[in-house]
Amino acid sequence: MRRALAAGIVALALAPVAAASPVLAWQPDAKPLLPSAAAQRHAVARLTRLGRPVFCAGPAGDAVALTFDDGPGPFTQRVLDELREHDAHATFFLVGNRIGYWPEAAAAERLVGAVGDHTWSHPPLTTLPRWAVWLELARTRESVRRALGGEPTLFRAPYELHDETVDGVVRRSGMLDVLWSVDSGDSDPHATARRVVRRVLRGLRPGAIVLMHDIHPWTVAALPRILAALDRRGLRAVSVPELLALDPPADAAACPIPRAGD
Repeated sequence: MRRALAAGIVALALAPVAAASPVLAWQPDAKPLLPSAAAQRHAVARLTRLGRPVFCAGPAGDAVALTFDDGPGPFTQRVLDELREHDAHATFFLVGNRIGYWPEAAAAERLVGAVGDHTWSHPPLTTLPRWAVWLELARTRESVRRALGGEPTLFRAPYELHDETVDGVVRRSGMLDVLWSVDSGDSDPHATARRVVRRVLRGLRPGAIVLMHDIHPWTVAALPRILAALDRRGLRAVSVPELLALDPPADAAACPIPRAGD
C-alpha cells in the first residue's frame, strides 16, 4: 500500500504540466498599455504652460490621434460604434450650441477618449473682440462641465484661425490649443469617402494628429477603412492626451504637415 502510494506521488511529480487549466494559466497582455489619467493630465498641463499650439506628438511611438470637429451631430453615434468595434480612442472637439440637441453625446464620447472645446457657435475668432472670444470659449466650457462634471482642457480654433488675442484667452482659460498634422479633407466641396481615406493614409505616421468631422456621412464611411489601415501598419488610435503622454512633441515645427497637393 505504501509502495503504491509512493509510486503514485512520484508519477504525479514527474508528469508534464501541459494540461494546466486555460482559465488559471497566465496570459500575457498583448495590448500596449495606455498612460494613466494622471500622466495624461500632466502631459497636457505641461504643454499648456508653454503656451503654444500643438500640431503632433513625437515620432517614436506607435500611436496616432484621430480627432473629430463640429459635433455632436446625427452621425456621432455611428462614429462611436465604429471606434468601439476597433477598440480605438479619439478626441471630439464640440461646438457648444449643438450639445443641447444631443445631450448624452459628450459622456459617450469621453468613454472612448477625450472631449475638447470648439467654441459655442463656430465663428472665425480672429474677427471678434477679446470679450466675445472669451464668451465663445466660456459658454462651451460650461456646457461640457454640466455634461461631464469637469471642464475641458483641450481647445481647437475654428478654421485654424488664431492670433495673439485668441491664444491669450485660451491660455488664461487653462486649455491647450490642439491643431493637426493631417487634414482629411472631409470638409472640401468635393469630398468623398475614398478621397478622405486617401488623404488620411498619406499622412499616417506615429505621432500624427488627424483632423476629421463627425458631421459628414462620407467621414463615417471612410472611418472603417482608416481604422483597418492603422491595424495593418501596426499603429493604434488613441486620444490626444494619451498621445501627448506617450511621446510628447519636441518641436511643433518638426511636424510633417501634408498639403492638399502632396
